[in-house]
Amino acid sequence: MKLAFLTPGTGNYYCGVCMRDNSLARHLMACGHEVTMLPTYLPHFLDEKPASADQPIFFGGINVYLQHKFALFRRTPGWLDKAFDNKWLLRKAAARSGMTSSKDLGEITISTFRGEDGPLVKEVRKVLDWFKSHGKPDAVFLSTIMLSGIGKVIRRELNVPVYGFLQGEDAFLDSLLPEYRNEAWDLLSSDVAKLDGCIAPSRYFGEFMSNRLGLDASRVLHHPNGISMDGFIPLEKPPAQLKLGYLARLCPLKGLDILVDAFLLLKDTAKFPDLRLEIAGGMTEEDEPFVAEQRKKLTQAGLEGHSSIHPNVGRDQKLSFLRSLSVFSVPARYPEAFGLYVVEALAAGVPVVLPESGAFPELVEQTRGGRIYRPNGPNELAEALEPILGDPQNAKELGLIGHKSVSHDFSNEQLANRLVDNILAPLGTGA
Repeated sequence: MKLAFLTPGTGNYYCGVCMRDNSLARHLMACGHEVTMLPTYLPHFLDEKPASADQPIFFGGINVYLQHKFALFRRTPGWLDKAFDNKWLLRKAAARSGMTSSKDLGEITISTFRGEDGPLVKEVRKVLDWFKSHGKPDAVFLSTIMLSGIGKVIRRELNVPVYGFLQGEDAFLDSLLPEYRNEAWDLLSSDVAKLDGCIAPSRYFGEFMSNRLGLDASRVLHHPNGISMDGFIPLEKPPAQLKLGYLARLCPLKGLDILVDAFLLLKDTAKFPDLRLEIAGGMTEEDEPFVAEQRKKLTQAGLEGHSSIHPNVGRDQKLSFLRSLSVFSVPARYPEAFGLYVVEALAAGVPVVLPESGAFPELVEQTRGGRIYRPNGPNELAEALEPILGDPQNAKELGLIGHKSVSHDFSNEQLANRLVDNILAPLGTGA
């Protein structure tokens, strides 16, 4: 089959969606399918080799901003648009993304959702022209339903199936200013209804979003996010030193400060004198003040020598980092649609301790590789971590159970075929 993925990039830090799509595309290609990855907004920032050849960036962040703001740029020639889509320029723009006002963010979101009916119609035509010159695919996947404005046009104009992945869009939409929030949800609901279906990474999020979008539950299909198992070889015995680990974006929404506070409480008990806190993940310029606050807390507690922070680690560093951990926790403040980092930790043979929210209970129940706690506060997290840290052998057994489950249920080696067999074929698209 000839498949295409439209995937938004981040420009300058690792993004779970980009990496999920790239890994899935690689394994679809290994199964004999032809796959093209088309970046949108910003360049992809990956921790492994790109699945497909370098492609132009569509809906480039600079062009989107200029065309939204100024009518002149809606009529500029292609060569000028191409200059603004230069990857170096877009990466520089991404580094300053935190400077976008809440008003601009809301307005640009509405413009993007309006697609062919708004100021970004020229960008919509670019995508269609690319497909018409490179051949019609058998199916198109949108990495996020936030791209449904272009997805509905592709489906209509090319007469091919288009499916949108659900990836935690509610958190972004609900963060918009009230004057834009309801309109954004209404536009998105209308556009999603024109796709062939949505694909949810967890049953929790599929049910949640079918209600928010007003979709019939039968149009929301389940297909979990996955990872490539390459390099995920867990230790058979507990690590020599106790290490509590975190691997996610270094920001308040992911609850890094909750974990730091729980670590301080654990150290205060004097039960784990050698315990270290190991932190890694994506960090933008916007995140730096928050990360500095966490460093300061650790330093003031005299624990700078018992902790370390590794921003923006590559794949090899990530594999080594995860293997070294005794237990893993990301106490996210909002209900996660999935949590790819949970699957990565388990793939490395590390047990997880997570708050009882979103898809976490579903993941822990299926993998049997960790524990759930509530409510999501430092004291409760410290209490949930204590028995696992106190029994390293049992912790390792939990992690190895999780590794086995991930290998079977969440590896893209397995999920690539299931995507075609379970999603496309039943709807008359598969070979």
